[in-house]
Amino acid sequence: MKIYFLSGLGADESVFSALHLPGVDRVYLNWMEPLPKETIEAYAQRMADRITEPNPIIIGLSFGGMMAMEIAKLIPVKQLILISSAKTRKELPTYFAACIYIPLHKLLPLQAVAYSNTLMGFFFGVRTATQKEQLKNIIRNTTKGFNQWAINVLVNWKNQQINAPVFHIHGNADKLLPLSFVRPDIIIEGGNHFMIMQKAKEISAHIQQVLLK
Repeated sequence: MKIYFLSGLGADESVFSALHLPGVDRVYLNWMEPLPKETIEAYAQRMADRITEPNPIIIGLSFGGMMAMEIAKLIPVKQLILISSAKTRKELPTYFAACIYIPLHKLLPLQAVAYSNTLMGFFFGVRTATQKEQLKNIIRNTTKGFNQWAINVLVNWKNQQINAPVFHIHGNADKLLPLSFVRPDIIIEGGNHFMIMQKAKEISAHIQQVLLK
């Protein structure tokens, strides 16, 4: 079974390494450099053009889940599996809207978070030295241009459509996308925004159940 994976903002395919999904042929849709003033819709079209499987299954993490929602507007999708993400604008925290007028995301870039253990602990929930170093390397290896573009389209994201079946997995300790704003199908106890690594066994089991259906 072929499944397409979209990682989160500032992340690469390594964030999925702890998932145990036997029988799955993984295709990682790594992030491309955005074109000047490119919209999320145009970017999603370029990502969709790289999908060769008809009616694909897509697993999207965080920002990757939102991109998967956009792709599903463009091509028929059999199943979307979202992890630590949001399906529509309504599931984004209300304070994200403030960033449209007060660009806090430009004043505090993602790279700055990677150099602060306090900020990494708060936003992503990483605790161990190994996890912190792993997340730092992931963020540092993502280009500044992509991060700035992605954060900008994220805070301006206006999607209200759900064009494919969605199975949404979310943690009740997620500080970046708090549970109070989202309506997931499965809640992971103690799961934070980086639970893809910390709760991989539990998340894998839920994904396997969806795939069996």
